[in-house]
Parts: sequence; C-alpha cells; structure tokens
Amino acid sequence: MQEFVIHRNISDDGIVEISQDRQIRSLYFGNDAKQSSMDLNQPERLVLSYTRAMMSCLLFHPTPKKILLIGLGGGSIAKFLLHHYPDCHIDAVEIRNDVVKLAHGYFALPEHPNLQIYITDAFQLLTNNKGRYKHYDLVLVDAFNHDGVSDSVKTLEFFSLCHQRMTHSAILSINLWDSHTEQCASTINVIEHTFQQNVLSLPVIDKGNLIMLAAREKNVLQLSSSRLEADHLEQTLGLEYSSMYRQLRRANRWRKLGKLFVRVDPGLG
Repeated sequence: MQEFVIHRNISDDGIVEISQDRQIRSLYFGNDAKQSSMDLNQPERLVLSYTRAMMSCLLFHPTPKKILLIGLGGGSIAKFLLHHYPDCHIDAVEIRNDVVKLAHGYFALPEHPNLQIYITDAFQLLTNNKGRYKHYDLVLVDAFNHDGVSDSVKTLEFFSLCHQRMTHSAILSINLWDSHTEQCASTINVIEHTFQQNVLSLPVIDKGNLIMLAAREKNVLQLSSSRLEADHLEQTLGLEYSSMYRQLRRANRWRKLGKLFVRVDPGLG
C-alpha cells in the first residue's frame, strides 16, 4: 500500500499536506521532508528518528517540569512528553494557526491543561518575555518550513534569548538539517559561542538531521554520569537510549580532543 494524501491546504504561509501509509500518518510542508508522523495505533509514540534523538536531552535532565517547545508541527513531541511526564507543563510556539488546527484534528494532539499553545513567532515570544514561565528546564527547537530550518531560529539574538529563559540546569535541544553545509556550520558556531562551548552533537543515523544539545552550566552535559540514566530511560520511555549514549560518545570524542589542543597551543586564537 502506498502513501496517499488525505488533506491538503494552501495559505499565505505555504502548502500543508497530510498523507497516510497504513497506520502511519505524516505531515508535510510542501516538500518531501516529513515534518511529523504519528502511529494511529500508538499516537504518543515518536515515529521519526530525529524526534527520538531530540529526546537525548533527557539523559542530562531526566525530570523536566517546565518545557518550551518551539515548533509544534503535528505535536509528536508534545504528546510524548505529556504521556510520559504527566506533571510537566509545556508552552508550545507555532507560527501557523492552520498547523495547530491540523495537529488537533488529524494528529490526536489533546486539548490539555498542561499544554499552552502560542500562535506567534518564537523570536517575538522570547523578545516580549511571553510564556507562562520565566525559565524552562528544556528548550526544544524544531522550527522548520518548506526551505528547512526557519531563519528566525538561527541567529545569535535568538539563542541569546533562549539562554536567558533557561534554568541553570536546563538543556536546549535543536533539530538542524543539512549538517554538512556552510549554513549549518554557521548555526553551530553561533550555538557554541552563545553557550560557551557547553554543547554536544548527535547526528541522526542515515538522515540529514543533526541534533545539537546546549547547556548554560559547564558541568550539565556530562556523558560520564549519564550511562546509568540511559539504561533507566530506555526501560521507562521505550527509546533507544543506549544507542544514543554510544553515538554521543563517538560523535563528541574529537570535539573534546579539539578543545584540549586549543588550550595547550598558545599560537592559536
């Protein structure tokens, strides 16, 4: 059985399509990249590998209470968190009102008292100090349009505002795309600068996505202390945390060595 379109609309913000293949329903923004997918039999399950990789942030902050989600899409991440963390409170930012309606109508996103959705630009929300909370435990950025990562979430100003809204032990997790391009490298440089190199990268295997994790505090992103947490989260949340942990160690080994060489070589900089 092939994927077939069950909904299509065009607005000033562009094309939105919803397609279905057996029990998997997916959201598209006018191109072939899946923005969100849902298993009709398990609506809270994270179908797409990049959404599961974004949850690697829980290795370092396993009990979040206040969460800022920038980019709602079909609501996959919001549903996952509300299911597994019923006491958490999520402020979700989505610029497209039609996408919010489709998330409720086609992707089983509940009207939930712990979920507040703001239909606005994320930069404007942060600039105007809106949202229910001054500081968040997790800041999850998955803001895409038909061209890729939204330009509004790639600037120094944006990441500085995120930094200001994070608790001292908070983690920022952002989904980037086309990880080998100069544009992606520029965004990574901005993140590293804003968070003073307190970052980790997690390439999504066999995909073009790259997840970047960033922390305000120096000792938050400690892989050495997250091994047992990986085993626990894998059992409780059903995600491949042991694999994520190994991939994080491999992907960031050279980053750590590079910092050492920068420190000992007085000729650099």
